[in-house]
Amino acid sequence: MRNKFLAAVAATALVSIVNAAPASATAYPVGSPNFTATPGPNGTFSGALRVSGIAAGTFTDTFTFTLPTNGIGSGSVTTSATGFGNATDLDFTAVMINGTAASLMFTDPTRLGESAFAFNVPITAGVLNTISVSYLSRGAGSYGGNLSFTPLTAAVPETATWLMMLAGFAMIGAGVRYRNRSTTLTFA
Repeated sequence: MRNKFLAAVAATALVSIVNAAPASATAYPVGSPNFTATPGPNGTFSGALRVSGIAAGTFTDTFTFTLPTNGIGSGSVTTSATGFGNATDLDFTAVMINGTAASLMFTDPTRLGESAFAFNVPITAGVLNTISVSYLSRGAGSYGGNLSFTPLTAAVPETATWLMMLAGFAMIGAGVRYRNRSTTLTFA
């Protein structure tokens, strides 16, 4: 009896695997309806990505962008469902930013919400940067995310800093000059 039960479970699992939707990949360049970016002050950018109405199956979506300067990026991607295992349930399997894995976590104990986040990921200027989101959807899943970018710039001292530094050098120079005069010894 036990063997028949195990055989039935194995057959059901095999049919489920065979009938599962094959893995699929979609690319979204920045500027598409699913991936937008807005420039901010001092070379910063903020972005948003979203995908909804996802059919059942396993998928990997890739979001691509190129920026004019080197910098660092941070962001998060989230999903939520109305019931565990129902059609709106979507499970992240991996989120990568330029090959750096984002941290995955459940936002509640019932596993109805999931988040992936990464902070201070190096972003290279002039090359195609990627964000890859891999997941399992159960028929009507959706997810969305927010991104931010800050360029790396060389620090330039303020005018007051330069003036204080020059005044300090002048004082050191004056001290060295007057010290030399006062250290002359004469013997009678």
